[in-house]
Amino acid sequence: MAESGDPLENSTGGVIVRRSKTFFEGYGDFELQSSDGVVFQISRFLLAYSSPVFSDMFSLASPSKIKAEEGEEISDRSPNSQPIQVTEDALTLDLLLRHIDPRKNPAPLNEATISNLLEAARKYQLSTVMAWFETECVKYAEHPNKPNPGTSLMAHNPLMVLALASEYDLPIIASQAISTLITSDSTLLYKDVNIPLPLYRYVQCLREERVNWFIARIGIIANKLYRGKPVAPSICACHNTRTGWIHALTEVVLRTPKWANFESEIRSPLRRCRPGCGEWAGQIAEDISIWEHEANRVESILPPLP
Repeated sequence: MAESGDPLENSTGGVIVRRSKTFFEGYGDFELQSSDGVVFQISRFLLAYSSPVFSDMFSLASPSKIKAEEGEEISDRSPNSQPIQVTEDALTLDLLLRHIDPRKNPAPLNEATISNLLEAARKYQLSTVMAWFETECVKYAEHPNKPNPGTSLMAHNPLMVLALASEYDLPIIASQAISTLITSDSTLLYKDVNIPLPLYRYVQCLREERVNWFIARIGIIANKLYRGKPVAPSICACHNTRTGWIHALTEVVLRTPKWANFESEIRSPLRRCRPGCGEWAGQIAEDISIWEHEANRVESILPPLP
């Protein structure tokens, strides 16, 4: 990550200017200065090759001036000229330049920094960063609190993935995130994420439809005929067992409306109200087979974007 070294002779706007220890003095022929006063050196060629924004800036530069951003003029690069000041902080700029410089490895995706990185990538039109995010968000991701090895950002915080994919026009990842949110634990819907309200309501609507699909099957189970007779036992033990089973199935689908969880609750543990009674799951084995095929088909289809 970005580290600051010894301060330079001058400071700008009261901010002490330091040099990056990753993109240090002499590392490149072009200097960028972060908003918090860290100077990075990198190859002008790499900047122009990777970013259309920098490419246009360099190609349109006059011998005396370069226009870095609208309304901002800076001196042409020379050993004594001032670094180009950018709006990104040192950490974000370090993460961004790692995607530009092939000699550096991109830092692992981090939930605390990914939003700023993608915003910078959009600003400088670095499509490679967007492609990297699409790949990495379904892999292991670092988390700011208590890292969980093996957990991807998609699994850990699909709501954040959806918000970012929507903001930065990544439709495939957005659909995958919606699909994950429909069937994942309900607590993942309440992460502290800034997401457009219509999109959030759309996800909730799709999840409610999925829950209702399972509730309808639970209703079939509750009113199942067994050997031509309603399964509504008058024996207290049977009634309590069946009621508890229906309640457990309902809890499962409200928490995680996913076929694997639903089927697991049906099949295990074995449901017997007393010795000699058959298992409740055995009475609906044919139904389970039909429902499984339908559920797997539905869960394999990525939902459309609103």
